[in-house]
Amino acid sequence: MANPGSSGRRRLACALVLLPVGVPALWPRHVHAQLPAKGGGIEFRIAFEDKDSPDHTGSLTVPAENPGIIVEMVQMLPARLGGEIRVQLLRRPWARCLAELETGQVDAIFSSSFKPERLKIGLYPMKNGQLDRALRIDTKSYKLYTRADAGLSWDGQRFTGPERPLELVAMRGYAIIDELRKLPGVSVSEVDRAEVAFRMLLAGRAHGFAQLSEAAEHVLRNTPEFDRAIVKLEPPLMSKDYFLQISHAFHQRHPKLSARIWRALGEIRQGEQERLVAKYLKLSAD
Repeated sequence: MANPGSSGRRRLACALVLLPVGVPALWPRHVHAQLPAKGGGIEFRIAFEDKDSPDHTGSLTVPAENPGIIVEMVQMLPARLGGEIRVQLLRRPWARCLAELETGQVDAIFSSSFKPERLKIGLYPMKNGQLDRALRIDTKSYKLYTRADAGLSWDGQRFTGPERPLELVAMRGYAIIDELRKLPGVSVSEVDRAEVAFRMLLAGRAHGFAQLSEAAEHVLRNTPEFDRAIVKLEPPLMSKDYFLQISHAFHQRHPKLSARIWRALGEIRQGEQERLVAKYLKLSAD
């Protein structure tokens, strides 16, 4: 006489054989929890500025081709880390990048210069309590741009020329603003686009525009109206190192991985940046 439960077990076995292999609902719960995340690796959300420059070309989106010097460097991270992370790139106004890093809506931002007050929103690579310059993503200089006939000059310590207060312009949220406001007789307005600042110079509404030199010259090369009328003053106003800044939340979850990310970016900068800079200089000249 047949076991009364055997026919039921045979029907269940046949039903399971006929199910598609990928149906997860019937997998044991502990197996399902151990499956790798889609795409592999830990998601690493990186925000960066939505302005067109050699570091990050175009605006709003990430171009599929020639996305920018630093974007290409960051895109090398997953391969350099053996697939341990998968990078999601997000474009934002710079002030929003800073705000979303603080709230943990993004895991990292680039390129962030060091300011002590920014330590409350995220972390930089450190060594023996000091910034580890070897792990920087870039070094850049702020320079002052002015109309050729404005009569403004800069000797590295002070401005001479136009009447006071000296009306300067800078990009909203940039580190140079606090430094300029420390100088006597200087007023600083903030704008969201370099083109707005250059038009303020041409209209006589400002004496100078303090901007990262590569970004400013990218705009000048592509706008003959500005290039003919604007001059760059030397020496630089300030030179600063720039870093990938990682959120407190991500660092708390993945402290060792954060250290590997910073170390990998330092290696990428040393090995790839010169080649990438030459590539984008050639593209801008073509």
